[in-house]
Amino acid sequence: NSSKFFVDYANLVQWEIREIGDIGDIGVLDRWILARLNEVIFLVSKRLDKYDAATASRSIEEFVVSDFSTWFIRRSRDRVGPQADKNDCDLALSVMYGVLVVLSKLLAPFMPFIAEEMYKNLTGGESVHLQDYPLGDYNLLDERLIREMGVIREIAEKGHAKRKEANIKLRQPLASLAYQLGQKLGKDLEQILAEELNVKKIEYQRSSDDGLKVELDTKITQDLEEEGRFRELVRNIQKIRKDMNLTLADKTKIEAPSWPKEW
Repeated sequence: NSSKFFVDYANLVQWEIREIGDIGDIGVLDRWILARLNEVIFLVSKRLDKYDAATASRSIEEFVVSDFSTWFIRRSRDRVGPQADKNDCDLALSVMYGVLVVLSKLLAPFMPFIAEEMYKNLTGGESVHLQDYPLGDYNLLDERLIREMGVIREIAEKGHAKRKEANIKLRQPLASLAYQLGQKLGKDLEQILAEELNVKKIEYQRSSDDGLKVELDTKITQDLEEEGRFRELVRNIQKIRKDMNLTLADKTKIEAPSWPKEW
């Protein structure tokens, strides 16, 4: 699914392979996924040296499902496509491509046929089994960023739980979320959190202990309600497109009984 997502959008925008360093400044989400990838490479190599294939394979699975697919790609969806910023789209697709190619090599001893199919499809190369096994790059390893992104995801989990308690859908924007922690997280990490929880503002409150506390402002103003109706309309349009088997490139004419005026 992750590979298909990349291929679909790369074809849609006619993306060409470029070195990440040639595109521009790399953002915190990109730095994090590359740090996590290298952390997994080092762990897999270490465990395979001890003939511990079970731990090695579980670490790859956790990375693919939890980190790459559920977090990085889902948080990067708005960065790719015809409407996205060209440079950021190139960067996101370049990072996805790099991760997928390395993953195909990392997976080769465990899933030889799927790894071969992925590698050939992505690179046009002869065989993944003729490539060197990934060694990892300590320059890309950022343990602090990995730890802080873990905190962001923990806050997000608590925020989603509070939405569920209040019976408020994620598509409904909210004013703010406040978190209590011993140390404030960076603005770029807070921005990822705001987008994940669909809130307008993230507020930090210093905590005297190490415990994490989260408060979600569940008051819905008229403006927020209007934006929520817009997001619901978009969701319904996307569902109909999917039911009609339309491609990403297909243009449509939309008719609806009501339309959020401000949107």
